[in-house]
Amino acid sequence: MKFTKLAAIALISLGATATYAQDSVKIGALIPLSGNYGFLGVSERYGIDMALEEINAGGGVLGRQVEVQYEDSGTAAQATRKATRMLQNDGVDFFVNGGGSSVSTAMAEFAARNKVIDLALDPNSEELVRGKANRYFFLVPPPSSMIANAFVPEVAKLGDSVFFLTHDYSYGIAQTTEQRRVLEEIGDVEEVGEIRIPLGTRDFSSQIIAVRNAKPDVLIVNVAGIDSTALLEQIWEFGLYNDMQVAIPLLDFEDSWAIGADKNEMIALAGVEWHYNISDKAQAFKDRYQEKYPNADFPVPTTNSVNAYLGVRILLQAAEAAGSLESEAVVKQLETMTLEESLKMNPLTVRAADHQIVQDFVIVKVKPEAEREADYDLYEVVTVAAGADIVSPEAEATADMSAFD
Repeated sequence: MKFTKLAAIALISLGATATYAQDSVKIGALIPLSGNYGFLGVSERYGIDMALEEINAGGGVLGRQVEVQYEDSGTAAQATRKATRMLQNDGVDFFVNGGGSSVSTAMAEFAARNKVIDLALDPNSEELVRGKANRYFFLVPPPSSMIANAFVPEVAKLGDSVFFLTHDYSYGIAQTTEQRRVLEEIGDVEEVGEIRIPLGTRDFSSQIIAVRNAKPDVLIVNVAGIDSTALLEQIWEFGLYNDMQVAIPLLDFEDSWAIGADKNEMIALAGVEWHYNISDKAQAFKDRYQEKYPNADFPVPTTNSVNAYLGVRILLQAAEAAGSLESEAVVKQLETMTLEESLKMNPLTVRAADHQIVQDFVIVKVKPEAEREADYDLYEVVTVAAGADIVSPEAEATADMSAFD
């Protein structure tokens, strides 16, 4: 089943705005169910629903049950328009959003303007913890600097030259920029070219020919969403992976399922935000997911399910600890939060300087087919980079986190 169809089914299933009890805690979830990131919303809803089920079974928050209102985040303008309606008409207490960096940038501005908390669940743009950060906005996934700090030293072991394929918008550009920074620090690897890929590209033949002619040791792919799936399909069709190592600094498991298990063998190295083999708690989460969603489109939790789950849990734990749903009180509590149940090797922490949630990052490689324990068991862990070791120095934080008015 194609992700575009999945997204459409998910959108239909959300239906019209739900009616909520007056005494519930309400989360507005603006997640992608269409466009280049449409498939991410399916995964994010799995994670949000798991978090809410567990929290409500434990008594809810401040003695109240938690409910969620889902909407397709769509474009940045659509997301903020829907968020405004949800805030004014539906009494939403907090927001979470997906849909990439453009939607999250708009939602960061919405959060600051309305003094309401929003957590971004899927973007990795550096700007979201730099110039676009503010007191009411939090970033759950690692930004591009953390990804580069973890991934590039491993890429440098694969060869002496690299070529970048860069998605031509803030995500891709920031990824390549940060990876180039680390390459320069390492000093032993030569960059032999870069091509920027416009959003919505489906024919990559000219780019693949140019990469082949450049003859790098390593091709670094900084392309996301459905565009990434199409690109990987064509890298396989052209046999480009036979000429060089293919490295993907940030791989979504959704792409792995989309291209098929056999084609994953072209990926020499990949970075992922989570893997079920990194801890006993991660394994237990995978088991709970598979029990709850035996017919899920994705057979194991993806990064996007996990980030959505963790984001909702840390937000609601902060509200419980603050004893309040007021934004000011919850923000101050979030700025001191540590989430021990991180599903990773180390706890999640929130950095007050830029509201970046600091978490581990995982490097994987393809597992030999003979060693796989199940159809979905495609990767083995190479290393886990501790969040505290790869986060940029706090002294470099440039966000305006000024006090509340």
